[in-house]
Amino acid sequence: MEKEIKVTHYGNWILNEEKDIKIECYVMDNGERVLSLRGAARSVGLVGGGSQAIARNLNTQWIAPFLSEKLKDWLEKANRNELTAYKGIRGREFLPFEASLFVDLCTAYVDAMHAGVLQTEKQVQTANRLYAIMTAFAKTGLVAVIDEVTGYQAERDRDALQKVLEAYISEELLPWAKRFPDEFYKQMFRLKGWEYKGKPKSPYAGKLTNEYIYHYLPKGVVEELKRKTPRSKAGYRTNRFHQHLTEETGLPNLDKQLQQTIALMKASDTWEEFDYLFKKAMGEPYQEKINFEKKNN
Repeated sequence: MEKEIKVTHYGNWILNEEKDIKIECYVMDNGERVLSLRGAARSVGLVGGGSQAIARNLNTQWIAPFLSEKLKDWLEKANRNELTAYKGIRGREFLPFEASLFVDLCTAYVDAMHAGVLQTEKQVQTANRLYAIMTAFAKTGLVAVIDEVTGYQAERDRDALQKVLEAYISEELLPWAKRFPDEFYKQMFRLKGWEYKGKPKSPYAGKLTNEYIYHYLPKGVVEELKRKTPRSKAGYRTNRFHQHLTEETGLPNLDKQLQQTIALMKASDTWEEFDYLFKKAMGEPYQEKINFEKKNN
């Protein structure tokens, strides 16, 4: 017996509030993002026939050349009454229409309109409405729209963050090992005009390390490192951040950021020049034209 597919998240995508045009959107427990077939038909003005309205329109000859293979397969199942109903939030069944199929439906009508084969004013109205809907989700994609209106986006983001933390944060504290090469601090002190005596004594050096190195680990990693490395009563971290990074992903990415930063430091004569090159390399906002004052050799 096949496992029943259940709705985990539900919401209405409001297309026109004044005319109460909306599509019921669902996220299923198998990861599918679907629309209500009846709601999808109603939203584009295909009234009459209920959930059969879309199939009835796609069975016409003029649109056949513009249907995707996936849409053709769906249409064959619809014609044989083989579409599987899902249970909604309150147990009421509905026929689903996959998000990707709705995108194909929009594309078919718009392509037909551009080809000049639309035969009636009603077909033109439907094509224009589908074009407007397609424009609405063009930037983010329909799956992202469904995730937003159903509230699934927040959960998806939490899941994504958890996967990042599992990849970067080690469950066990790693033994201390030197991770930051002397060259990193030598270059930092040179560019800052500080005297380097073998150890980065300045507390400001730690702040710069966080700003230019740890900050560029994936979002959420530094916050988790801070949580796992509390401060002592004297105000010092109980362990080094890097002792909590995984050997497979966390440490290699830390090393990559370090080497890239050291290379930019070596290529710079002043801290301002380094900061400019660094921000440019990292895709951060920077001032395009800067006259850097070169130090005399």
